[in-house]
Amino acid sequence: MIRSAIFFSLATLAATSASAQKELSWELGPTGSKVSFRGMHAVSDKVVWIAGANSTVLRSTDGGSSWTDASPNLGKLQFRSIHAWSESEACIASAGTPAVILRTADGGESWREVYRNASEKAFFDGLAFWGTRGIAFGDPVDDTLLVVETEDGGGTWQEVTGLPKIREGEAGFAASDSSMIIGPGGKVWIGTGGGKEKESRVHWRGGWNQAWSASSVPIPSRQEQGIFSLAASGKTVVAVGGDYRLGKRSPLTAAVSRDSGETWRAAKSPPAKFRSAVVCLDDGTWIATGPTGSDYSKDGENWEQFSDAGFHALSKVGKEIFAVGSEGRFAVLKTK
Repeated sequence: MIRSAIFFSLATLAATSASAQKELSWELGPTGSKVSFRGMHAVSDKVVWIAGANSTVLRSTDGGSSWTDASPNLGKLQFRSIHAWSESEACIASAGTPAVILRTADGGESWREVYRNASEKAFFDGLAFWGTRGIAFGDPVDDTLLVVETEDGGGTWQEVTGLPKIREGEAGFAASDSSMIIGPGGKVWIGTGGGKEKESRVHWRGGWNQAWSASSVPIPSRQEQGIFSLAASGKTVVAVGGDYRLGKRSPLTAAVSRDSGETWRAAKSPPAKFRSAVVCLDDGTWIATGPTGSDYSKDGENWEQFSDAGFHALSKVGKEIFAVGSEGRFAVLKTK
């Protein structure tokens, strides 16, 4: 058992905007680990799973006040994608070789391998579920992204065909387990970058058994640049990203679609630096975070930084927003 102290606030997490300071702040809760966490799924305000480097998986059943080690014994393999159904059942996908998906039904006491791709190019970037139906995507193995689906809660997986052809160098980013998101009725959006074309792209489908399409997004695409996270609210879809290298400028870090991802435009006033995760609150407020800070927006277009504290990944459940990042950090968003 890895236990943390009661949540505590740090002065360094103070908001940098006077207006935002009255509303938004991060409250930290140590996990007892020092690894970098990039995958997280909150089942409820109590049950939270997180995953990251060195095949580390932790589970909390009290909203992050204490943590149980649920890690598979797979050395330095990174698990950056995770989905959980309860405190007992969860599924994880690896970012690296071997590209595997594992499932547990006993809270991480044991893990069963349910999918493996033998290609050295295989690298999972995202994982999501509609109940027992699920989807995972990874970097291209041939001339399209690697996409696999399940209909039995992750027990078995089948590869998906008919995706748009990739561009030279195009791939996904496994920085936050949110470069792929899903919507009702089988909707899927996958953000990419890394290519040599000027703009990034979103690969999307409008529902079950519908054809896949790809739309250009005005976030620059290079080896270190692209779309790192997506979030949707109704027909509005927001993409964030930029250049993940610390110290590098990211002149355009956010873009917005008002037609479910078909067309995109640059945010009017995007976050000043790279952001790796974005979510939308129930009141329509958008929250984005990255290694150098956190921002909010009322419309997805105009962003303002509210904290110097930054994280890799976000997870929303009900009215709760959880965050994880480097050095084993875990936090809860507080509103005043």
